[in-house]
Amino acid sequence: MIELIPALVILVITFFILYARNSLQKNRVGVIVLGDIGRSPRMREHCLSLAREGFQVQYIATRGSEIHENLLNNKRIDIKLLSPFTSSLPRYLTILVKPIVQTATLLVQCLYEFWGCRAVLMQNPPTIPVIGVVWFVCRVYGSKMIIDWHNYGYTILALGLPENHILVKVAQTLEYIFGKLANDNFCVTSAMSRDLNDKWGIKAYSLHDRPTEITACDSKAKHRLFRELSSEYDVFKGDTENSTAFTVSPTEDRTRRPVLIVSSTSWTADEDFGVLLTALAKYDTEWSTDFPDIICAITGKGPLRSHYETEVEKLALKHVKIVTLWLKPEQYPLLLSSADLGVSLHYSSSGLDLPMKVVDMYAAGIPVCARNFKCLNELVRHGKNGCVFDDSDQLYRQLTTLFKSFPNGSKNLSILREGVKHFQSLPWHYHWKSVALPVFNPDLQLEDYGDEIGPNDIGMLNLSPRLLSKLKQNKI
Repeated sequence: MIELIPALVILVITFFILYARNSLQKNRVGVIVLGDIGRSPRMREHCLSLAREGFQVQYIATRGSEIHENLLNNKRIDIKLLSPFTSSLPRYLTILVKPIVQTATLLVQCLYEFWGCRAVLMQNPPTIPVIGVVWFVCRVYGSKMIIDWHNYGYTILALGLPENHILVKVAQTLEYIFGKLANDNFCVTSAMSRDLNDKWGIKAYSLHDRPTEITACDSKAKHRLFRELSSEYDVFKGDTENSTAFTVSPTEDRTRRPVLIVSSTSWTADEDFGVLLTALAKYDTEWSTDFPDIICAITGKGPLRSHYETEVEKLALKHVKIVTLWLKPEQYPLLLSSADLGVSLHYSSSGLDLPMKVVDMYAAGIPVCARNFKCLNELVRHGKNGCVFDDSDQLYRQLTTLFKSFPNGSKNLSILREGVKHFQSLPWHYHWKSVALPVFNPDLQLEDYGDEIGPNDIGMLNLSPRLLSKLKQNKI
């Protein structure tokens, strides 16, 4: 009788796998990111676009920041939150225990939540252990495994570890193996698509981040926002009880007001805020009456925040005020659309990803000064919708060029704003539907697009080859 136990176990497992594969639902998709759900905007937009196209979405993410209301209110999206890993064990034991616990927890959750899912979309990075778990679950269930490459996980690990460290090598090997085993891949830039193909032979569709919705802030909303912020941050206060640093009343802006610069950050090593602080310090030193004062609002949380706050206090600036703040989800887009300029200090660890914060700023209608790296021109066009800088001196010169005779005579700033409007003309879902939807729905027919794609759009959008051929036959 004991001899029959292995055979029975194999029989049960085989039956389970066959039953699971027979239970796949055409309109059910799993999405997973081993990261803070409130700070994973691209995966949120994947979920919303899938739901908009009629899919039932099972979304697994880590508990953290406040969840966007569009996710919470969507009946087609079922959210499962994982608790972040915590341990009181010594560090060396934590390093050993954490991947084991995370792998076991993820495996159980994925097997349960992704039952019946025709496809599972995962974000990479984080890589370990999610990439292996998702591959295993997809193989068991017969689901399609889709990776959305935001960057290379091993290059992020290499920021804090030697390049030849064993963990870096393990992450790189896992990304290569499971990237090759995935059924389909998306990535955030054309440069990354080429790199994946050249380095590992992985074909990935370029799915660029685009504005999800155009955020605008009228005079009343702007005044109300600054009044809310002034109760906590003095730099936003006006000279009277009901005024603010930027507005006199709900219907009137100050004629001689400061410039509002906004920067968003996770306060990590891949963003050197010393570049911005040095540029602002020089602006303060060289200030004249031809230029406005500056209020620079830096949003976000992270490990280096207290370090840079100390550096700001040492500067003792007169015409520049710098404030670090953490906003409610509904306040952030309002602050962006109330700003005059955005600054991005993101520097890609791989040189192949793009900062989502710049897309948010463009959605709000503000131009951006961004630190240069090799594929940034896929997003920021120097002199057209923003400016690109390599060091603090270049950033300083850009600030003086843009802000001279502000607000009425700042012609260069107005030119960049017009370029931002052009960027807004291709929204996220329009782009997603042409690139990603055929991957999730291979049975898609040309008629499913209706009149959304016209002849002038064909060269601009990254369509699948099958649909591109059909569009050219039918619309040109």
